[in-house]
Amino acid sequence: MTYEPDVPRRSDSTWIAVGAASQGPWPAALAGGAVAGGLDLALHVLGGHLTVAGPLSFGLAVFFLIGAGGALLRRGHDRTRAWAQQHPWSYALVPGAGTAATVFASFLLFSGDGPFGSLWEGLSDGLGVLLLIAIIGYVSRGVRPASRR
Repeated sequence: MTYEPDVPRRSDSTWIAVGAASQGPWPAALAGGAVAGGLDLALHVLGGHLTVAGPLSFGLAVFFLIGAGGALLRRGHDRTRAWAQQHPWSYALVPGAGTAATVFASFLLFSGDGPFGSLWEGLSDGLGVLLLIAIIGYVSRGVRPASRR
């Protein structure tokens, strides 16, 4: 008999993280991202320069933060959320990658930064979301722990 550790493979942990993130308050995240992006657009217009890529990327980052962070802070018992709280860095990779991909695409389509500038914007926003979601994961262990059942 061989010993198999209770550590999922990389592809399994990605699916567990997606399952945990799917429980987030995504309608509220959509509303929050739209409000944040709209306010940022208004500030840019008041400042005298019209841009769409910057406010859109800010709205996307807020969208992923509210959705994925809210999934960690929900009440109740769930195995996927318990896994996400025990592995906050692995969980944070999913919303971080989602943010990086969507911000990269929005800057590539709506700005004149080119592929390398767009890649920089996507990676920097994705890294910021990754760090914030991992911190929320650590905090959620103490605030609302999800026990395994």
